[in-house]
Amino acid sequence: MVYGSYGSGTGATGRGTGIDGRPSVESPRGLDELRNRNRMRDKRRRRAKQRGLRGALIVFGVGSISFVIVTLVGFLTAIHGATTAYANVSRDLPSINQISSRETFKTAQLFDRRGTLLWEFYDQEGGKRTTVPLSEISQYLIDAQLAAEDANFYSNPGVDLRGILRAAFQNVAEQDVVSGASTITQQLVRGVLLKPEERSDVSIRRKFKEALLAYQVTQKLSKSQILNLYLNEIYYGNLAYGVEAASQTYFGKHARDLTLAESAVIAGLPQSPSVYDPLRNPVGAKARQAYVLDQMVRHGFVSERDAEDARQAELRYQPRKPVFLAPHWAVYARELIEQKYGTKLLYQGGLKIYTTLDLELQHRMEEVARANAPTLAQRDANNTSIVVMNPRTGEVLAIVGSMDYWNTEIGGQVNVALTEQQPGSSIKPLVYLSAFAKGHTPATTVVDEKIEIPDDLGRIWRPENYDKRFHGTVTLRSALGNSLNIPAVKELQFAGIESVADLAKRMGITTWDDRRRLGLSMSLGGAEVRPLDLTAAYAVLANNGLKIPPVAITKVIDADGSVVEDYKVPQGEQVVDPRYAYMVTNILSDNSARLVTFGPNNLLQMPRPAAAKTGTTDQYRDTWTVGYTPNLAIGVWVGNTDNRPMQEVLSSMSAGKIWREAMDAASAHLQLPPEDFPRPGGLVDVEVCGDAAMRPNQPACYKDIFPFERAPNTPRVNVGPTQVPAPRQPSRTGATTPAAKPQPAPAQAAKPQPAPAQAEPAPPAAKPQGTPQLAPKPQAPVPPVDATPARAAPSAPAPANRAPTSAVPINVAPAPATKPQAPLDQPTRDQSQPRASEPKPEAKPSR
Repeated sequence: MVYGSYGSGTGATGRGTGIDGRPSVESPRGLDELRNRNRMRDKRRRRAKQRGLRGALIVFGVGSISFVIVTLVGFLTAIHGATTAYANVSRDLPSINQISSRETFKTAQLFDRRGTLLWEFYDQEGGKRTTVPLSEISQYLIDAQLAAEDANFYSNPGVDLRGILRAAFQNVAEQDVVSGASTITQQLVRGVLLKPEERSDVSIRRKFKEALLAYQVTQKLSKSQILNLYLNEIYYGNLAYGVEAASQTYFGKHARDLTLAESAVIAGLPQSPSVYDPLRNPVGAKARQAYVLDQMVRHGFVSERDAEDARQAELRYQPRKPVFLAPHWAVYARELIEQKYGTKLLYQGGLKIYTTLDLELQHRMEEVARANAPTLAQRDANNTSIVVMNPRTGEVLAIVGSMDYWNTEIGGQVNVALTEQQPGSSIKPLVYLSAFAKGHTPATTVVDEKIEIPDDLGRIWRPENYDKRFHGTVTLRSALGNSLNIPAVKELQFAGIESVADLAKRMGITTWDDRRRLGLSMSLGGAEVRPLDLTAAYAVLANNGLKIPPVAITKVIDADGSVVEDYKVPQGEQVVDPRYAYMVTNILSDNSARLVTFGPNNLLQMPRPAAAKTGTTDQYRDTWTVGYTPNLAIGVWVGNTDNRPMQEVLSSMSAGKIWREAMDAASAHLQLPPEDFPRPGGLVDVEVCGDAAMRPNQPACYKDIFPFERAPNTPRVNVGPTQVPAPRQPSRTGATTPAAKPQPAPAQAAKPQPAPAQAEPAPPAAKPQGTPQLAPKPQAPVPPVDATPARAAPSAPAPANRAPTSAVPINVAPAPATKPQAPLDQPTRDQSQPRASEPKPEAKPSR
């Protein structure tokens, strides 16, 4: 049953609806609504999709922005960290200017006068280094060093990035630091610019600092400059820094002369100098050499055939003992440089020091010393010293400091030439020289007699002659020539201790500054001198009183080639009147003036003009002979370094024998022609008669020399005693024998003449401080004369008021004469001689 239509009850609205209230599809209006709904639904779906896509985009955008922000922050943080790290590292970064301007130690080289290398000395806390340019380095060594350490040296900017990566991989693989990949530039800055405590640090900070500095150095210096610095700086072991020192240390040659085989050995050392040390580990060094040669082949520096030849080549290493010729001289020269310029220049200046030493002459003097060793050993003597000088230039030509530098049993490393020794009678020429300057002459007479000299403590000093005899009135010529002790003591009193000490200092004696230690015993050798100083003083006599100080260094050149010192012979200083010096020389070269002591055929008599004086000290602790020709001065000391007494030995047969042999050898080596001693102007010859006792078998009269202002106003002067002892006859070995009993004087000997009344008396003797005094009686009337050079002697006769030289003898508390004694050459030393600080009651004789 149909109950009406769908529109029942709704007709008023005009809508057609179904039973569920939805629009009817048949109704047009329903269709439109349906379509609208579908469109709205599709629209909602599209909006939902759009909202999802938009959300995804928003999420992606936000995420992207966040990532960018995080990345940017991280990058900025990294930049800040790197900047901070760089700032922290660079804050303490040393200036690269130090790499070429810093002061480093360098080896000093010592040469003789002909350029022979004697020694190299260096700072023991540093090492040996001699800088050389690239042009003075073997190309083999340069190539080997590049192949072993940095084959890409010329192309890298100071660091090798590929090498760093390769080293990092190797270190990770081995879990240890097995490779550092340091370039040559890095090694240079590590060794030069980094602090010592930083060089062994393996931290990243140190490597970064090293790389940064290496880059900066590469920007500042050329590759050649860097390589030159490296090759002169790097350590090669055995205290050798730089290739020149390494070449000399291991092969004894210059770096420019190295072969390929030798270069490969040296180039392999910087990586580990102790492990590959060829002197300690030749097998390891050989293996390292093979590695370096392989690298040279690999990088095209040498061919395989050349490398194989180098592997098979024999390697001759330098013995460990360093070059050390003339060791006493080398040490002496080093001390002179150190004193004058300081240790800084000595060990940092790379000095080349040229000296006055004649190495061949030095060897000859050493041979003379060694040849006499057996003879000296028989007298319990084991040491000697020889000094050779050129008086005209001051050059010290040779110094034998001891019998054997390497012999510790004799204290061989002590340079006796520079130590203080008592000179015995070899000091007497200076005493007589001072007396001549005060007015005496060789013809002045003095009484040789027993004297007693009290000291401040009441003790008595009784000096004696070597032969235990007293010879009465003698001339100063005979007194000095025969080395009589009593006249020397009296002449010292006459001249004055201070005057003699002042003159000795001007002549080169450096050990008499403390005058309180000087006394009358200094006339017999009681005040110590150095052999070098005494030889220099005798050289002044050879120069007629002109002092040219001894010199050992002639030229000094620093590492840059600049001349630091260049010796020119000075004009010298006239320290004493040349006439007085010549008077001493005339006595010391007069063989007839020493006949009583030495005999006619003694070792001091040479076939050329030569002056010499011997000396012996108490208990034969020292024997001396010092002498000279116009162009050569030689001083010889013989004894024991520890001052132990020798057995009885004549100075003429110990030091005198060595002196004669040294003088002959030196004259022959230097090819010195015989020369007469140049006679200065202002001297006149006067005939002197007498003194026959000291001139056996000689004519009663002889010519003697006088300053023209002191020459006597008579044609003949009579002096000396009337007794003539027989001459001493030398043995076959040259030794002297005791004098015979006095013989009557020749009938023609004239009697002594009294002094003229118009002559002024000589000035009183100076009173030495703190020493016993002689009690002088009236002395010879001699006018005072200064020590300045005199004018040439006039041809006219001397003025009538000149004083004769046959002066009244200097008398002192005479004592009864003793009986003659046989032994000669009996010495004296300060143990038996009074000093201001320690006077002695008894004295033994000196010769």
